Amino acid sequence: MIRKPLVVPDVMLRIHSPNRDQIASRISTAPGVPADLPPALRFVFTCFTNRGGSAYLGDLLGSTGFFGPAYEAFNAGDVLACCQEHGLRSFRQYFEHVVRRDAWNDTYSAKLAPEQIVLLAESGILDQIIGRSDFLFLNRVDKLAQAISRTIAEQNNRWAWDSPIGLPDDKLSYSSERIAQHLRDITLLNLSFEQFFGLNGIVPIAVEHERLVSAPRQELDEIARRLELPGLKMDPGRLRYRRQANEINQAWRSRFLLETPAPPASSFGDISLRHDGPTAQVRPVTAEIVAHVHNVGDVTGACGTWIGVPGRGLWIEGFSIAPRQGIAAEDIEYLGITGVEQPLLWVSGGVFCGTRGLSAPLRGLSVRLRNAAADRYQCTYSARFMDGAAIGPLAAGRLCHSASLAPVETFQILINQVFRLA
Repeated sequence: MIRKPLVVPDVMLRIHSPNRDQIASRISTAPGVPADLPPALRFVFTCFTNRGGSAYLGDLLGSTGFFGPAYEAFNAGDVLACCQEHGLRSFRQYFEHVVRRDAWNDTYSAKLAPEQIVLLAESGILDQIIGRSDFLFLNRVDKLAQAISRTIAEQNNRWAWDSPIGLPDDKLSYSSERIAQHLRDITLLNLSFEQFFGLNGIVPIAVEHERLVSAPRQELDEIARRLELPGLKMDPGRLRYRRQANEINQAWRSRFLLETPAPPASSFGDISLRHDGPTAQVRPVTAEIVAHVHNVGDVTGACGTWIGVPGRGLWIEGFSIAPRQGIAAEDIEYLGITGVEQPLLWVSGGVFCGTRGLSAPLRGLSVRLRNAAADRYQCTYSARFMDGAAIGPLAAGRLCHSASLAPVETFQILINQVFRLA
């Protein structure tokens, strides 16, 4: 069941929307009569963030011969040029035109950024077609690599592998601030997708960039299974994609990670909280974190480390957090999620939450601080899930789970003490 009318989360509405704003200033985007669309047509949308692998995914889907090119059909330049050429006066008329023009095999595919979901929703089109729409949610796990790629692309204007190079490599300018900003932007954009899917009961088809690159046939097989297109097969001879990253990407990565002090507002090593007084300095709290991993047993880590066994298809069944320095056991509580509306009870520090040896995966978690610790410390946490989703960092008390409630594969918890400056 999917919610109707669809809800657009506030975080998605507040994202900078240059394409949507420009389109709305020139043609009508208001809802009106339903769009005139072929009744047998289905829709496949790739939800993406720039430099996350959407060009390669589109190339891979196109190589099957079933899908047409999945390009960004709702960028302002393309929309307004087409409207002017064909005398179209509304976004609804443009959508009718482009769908009939670009559909292959009774399927229309296109790429969507968050602002374009808003555009489709506010025009009433997405509510009309939601029952015959599928969403591929493309996520790049290595967010730092993506942020560096975006930083390079905004300088050389090479957003696709076949774009001309606008600036030679030796003219590129390293900026830790821009990389950090892109990291924040990527996190926000992905969060807006997650909230849109979750609020409306949409379970997207999770596509992980890294799996797509390392095992394209297997990833395509899973996409085909979810789309109920079992005969979908890639044709390597039709692939055009070429990898763009080179030694500059790796050099910038090393420089970013080794840089001291860390780039502003980007590192958990120097988190600042908002206070009325001067900026706060942050010092970490130590704790022993134990996670019980399916078919492995207990694995142990500390605050700031990723706990779990990633990349092997092994989920976490339970965990405990035992503070060793800085806060007491009764100052921290945590719970696990085992299913839809099935959170476990809150437990205090050192108490195991979940199961051992029952093959029952945790599908999410939440952590919060109590007593005076809630005022003197900041707790954030992140998790990665078996469907490829990467959620967080989230503030204390929020439920951390993927839109599909996939099992938790690995998680990270940070607890930092804040000292006011005199």
